Amino acid sequence: MLKKRTHLILTLLAITLLLAACVKPTKTPVQAEPTLPVVSEAAPTAEPTQSPTETPVVILDAALVLWAPESVNPDLALQLENSLKAYADANGLSFARTPSLSAAQVTDKVKVIVSAASAGEVQSLAAVLPQAQFLAVNAESLAPTENLSVLNADGATRDQLSFLAGYALALGTTDFRVGVLSQAGTPEGQTTRDAFVTGARYHCGLCNSRFVPVEYYPFTAEINDPANPADWQAAADALLAKAVTGIFVQPEISTPELIAYLNSKNVTLIGVEGQPELASIQKLMGVLSSGLKMDPALDQLFLGESVGAVRAGIELKQVNRDLFSDGRAILFERIKQEMLDGYIKTLP
Repeated sequence: MLKKRTHLILTLLAITLLLAACVKPTKTPVQAEPTLPVVSEAAPTAEPTQSPTETPVVILDAALVLWAPESVNPDLALQLENSLKAYADANGLSFARTPSLSAAQVTDKVKVIVSAASAGEVQSLAAVLPQAQFLAVNAESLAPTENLSVLNADGATRDQLSFLAGYALALGTTDFRVGVLSQAGTPEGQTTRDAFVTGARYHCGLCNSRFVPVEYYPFTAEINDPANPADWQAAADALLAKAVTGIFVQPEISTPELIAYLNSKNVTLIGVEGQPELASIQKLMGVLSSGLKMDPALDQLFLGESVGAVRAGIELKQVNRDLFSDGRAILFERIKQEMLDGYIKTLP
């Protein structure tokens, strides 16, 4: 009986184990982590490109053209424009100014082109426009050709102006009785004095007066302190004691009091453009100016002839014809040009 009961228990246990082996285990579901979407950086939207607008070509048909790029010194460009406009108006010519220039812009009506562009630019354009005459300003590296001329427009130097002041004053003053007032102890004063003496003696050599008092001119006197009346009056009196009747005053030391004193002594003066107190001079022979004067060169260019390499002239303006005759003016112009051309030394 016990055996049967044990056999039954073992049988039931075997059946239970068999059934347990047949049941599939239930898996616990695993919570899946959310997958973040991969966002790719969108390529930038290309903006619609605009087709480049071509700059219209400005056709030039003026007889006289100024080519002045924007990079050019504004003062020089304005000076050139004013000078060329005046020439065009005086000669009944059309005038135009342009900041850029190409061969496509130039018509057969364009006769003369004054250029302040670079040497390379003007040389290249002149080579393809043989029908026009070019005047290149401040492009001294260029070699003149049949249709390309070169103009040095630099201002006159102190020694040049002082030399011409001495020459003109000796030329127009009786018995060469001339002198110069300069500032002592300064390079400017020394240059003014030496160049003035060189210019006066270039005209008259020994410059000895023919009538009493017989002296050898020119005379020089220096002022240490232009603001000191005793100083400048002593210097002026030193010249007057030598019977000097024509004086050049260094511009830096020109004061109202000094000019008034020389006026009271009936002294003839020659000035430089920009010098103080020019308007108050009662006996003014003329005023030296280093402004651009291109008329002679332009006259030749409009005839279709190159002028080679030239330098902008110095002018003697506001000339008093009672003190400086036309004949003297002609002689002055000749010597001035020889000086500018380098044939005459302005300093000893």
